[in-house]
Amino acid sequence: MELKTVSTCINCENLVKNFICSKHDLKVGLYNVCDSHIQTDSLTKQSNCLNCSFYGGSSCANPEDAAEGMLCFDWEPSKS
Repeated sequence: MELKTVSTCINCENLVKNFICSKHDLKVGLYNVCDSHIQTDSLTKQSNCLNCSFYGGSSCANPEDAAEGMLCFDWEPSKS
């Protein structure tokens, strides 16, 4: 079986904390998508705190919990 990524609000650059769409100011879910969708780097099996751009910085939302293998909804890919 081959898994595929689909365009939903979950992998849109407009998604912010608590599943809020920053463009439409609406709470979204797994099955929502709209014409304003702009796909961003999505989560993979390798996504975790160690490859998050916020890890170890003052903007990390969960500094006490951040560790290898952990992941939160603020994850953004490292720019490196």
